[in-house]
Amino acid sequence: MGSSIRMVESKKNRAEPEALGGLVQATLARLGIGTRVARAQVIADWPELVGPHIADVARPVRIRGSTLFVAVESAAWRNELSLMRPQLMRKINAGRSEGRIERILFLQDDGGNAEARDGAGER
Repeated sequence: MGSSIRMVESKKNRAEPEALGGLVQATLARLGIGTRVARAQVIADWPELVGPHIADVARPVRIRGSTLFVAVESAAWRNELSLMRPQLMRKINAGRSEGRIERILFLQDDGGNAEARDGAGER
């Protein structure tokens, strides 16, 4: 009987598996859009970041640069949230090293057509 030769692939030749999240983050960074994607996550995470009570009366509508635009259902809530801006900024940016929000602009939501009317200013 002839001898049988088995080919065994060495583990050294195999690439180690990487977590998909790490690959995605590396690709986003290479494309130069990692910060924008990280900022956009604020919109998806809004209810968890600010809590259900605020999420019921205010919704993020867009991010331009590092400014978050939030539509608010009434002038009274717009004023209240303007006073809460520092606390909201801390909650939104907690644990973020990339994609930090630098400003929040509260917009009066008039039936789905939010326009910039920030009574407290953007200082």
